[in-house]
Amino acid sequence: MAVEWSFADLEPAQIDLVQEAERTLGTDVVMAYKPDRWGTIDPDAIGEALRPVELEASQLEYLQGLERRVNGVLVAYRLKVD
Repeated sequence: MAVEWSFADLEPAQIDLVQEAERTLGTDVVMAYKPDRWGTIDPDAIGEALRPVELEASQLEYLQGLERRVNGVLVAYRLKVD
């Protein structure tokens, strides 16, 4: 069965953690996703404006630690600048 993705439903404290991750990692945006049977994310739309950031091992561990706290999958992005 294919896994689709939706934006994670975050409480205000969890949003604060995601915003903290953006500052800590020095990225433009960190998005929180959750697996979903039907999915609401259009990967092509996100791919048009954002590119995933390559993280160092310590940064990845930091992000993975936050994933448990927000109950979602976190992806760090930079805005594409043409």
